[in-house]
Amino acid sequence: MAIHYTQKFKEDAVVYYNDHKDLGVNGCAKNLGISKISIKQMGKCCKRTRWKSTNQGSG
Repeated sequence: MAIHYTQKFKEDAVVYYNDHKDLGVNGCAKNLGISKISIKQMGKCCKRTRWKSTNQGSG
């Protein structure tokens, strides 16, 4: 069964990772209670979402 995280949780997880890069993906994922694959996917998702929202209406 897939776990669905809120957009806020995803963004917070990415911020946490960026603030604690010394822990690495494995350490951050362990501290957050999620898999390392999840945190990597959240990072990709947040980059796409942020890019779309900041560039809306510019073209």
